[in-house]
This record gives sequence, C-alpha cells and structure tokens, in this order.
Amino acid sequence: MVTKPFVVVTDRGGHLHNALKLLEQMAERPSAIVTTHGPDIDSLKKSYAQVFEVPYLFRWFGKTRVFNPLGALRHLWVSARLAWRLRPRSVISVGASNVVCFCYFARILGAKVIHVECMNQVTTKSVTGKLLYPICSELLVQWPELLQVYGPKARYEGWVL
Repeated sequence: MVTKPFVVVTDRGGHLHNALKLLEQMAERPSAIVTTHGPDIDSLKKSYAQVFEVPYLFRWFGKTRVFNPLGALRHLWVSARLAWRLRPRSVISVGASNVVCFCYFARILGAKVIHVECMNQVTTKSVTGKLLYPICSELLVQWPELLQVYGPKARYEGWVL
C-alpha cells in the first residue's frame, strides 16, 4: 500500500513509460516524479507539477557504458538534495541503476520503498532489484518464478505494467 505523499522514481524511456502506465492503472498522481534527462521530459513537465532530473551514473561511448565518477558524485548530491527536499512518505521505483541512490536517501529519511521489478526479469534478479531489496518494504515481481529467487518481501502481482 502506498502512503501519500509519494514519489515515483524511474529512468527515462521504457521505464518511464511503464511508470506512467502504472500511475494510470492506480488512478493516482504522485507528488513528484524523479527521472533522468531525455527527450520525453519536456512533455512530462507539462503533465505533472513536479518533475526532477537526476544526472546519469554512467556515460555512453558508442555502445559501451562506462562508469562516470564525477557524474556519480553529482548524482549522489542531487539525489540526496531531492530526497531531503521532497521528503516522500513512499517511493515507487520503476527503473534501472539511476533510481537506487534516491531510494536509499529517501529510506534513510523514513520513506517506504516499493520496487516494481522489470517485466524482463523472469528467472533472475536485476542489479537494481538486488540493490533495493534490503531497503524495500515490498518488491513486486511480474513473474511467479521470481518469488523463489527473492525473499519474503517479494510479492507476485501478475503483470503490473
């Protein structure tokens, strides 16, 4: 159960699309959306009052993803500041690695964290799922096979997205 006010944190692109579909199904509006920069952000800002961007943890060189230490420091700073500023009671995470730091800072400040595991994860944990499971109140999986992989905080809800 989501406690209000709640924040949705997600990467842009497919994860953001899934998060918006989830909000539509829930018939709820978050107090804020935290995401990464991308071409769909401008239209998102027209639909939601508070949309915040966190910097990427990685840089892309062609098809190669490389950890960006300076970007990571900036990412940590921005995530901590946003968590402090927003002080959500609940966080719904639908995304990849760029959501983890915000979730940890929000949890430290007392938020309940709910992570929705990606639909692509059928038999193995995602990196994000592994990192967020220790602080999650709930981890929603979309395949029953994942219940065996995760612990007691995992809950099968069918196809959430």
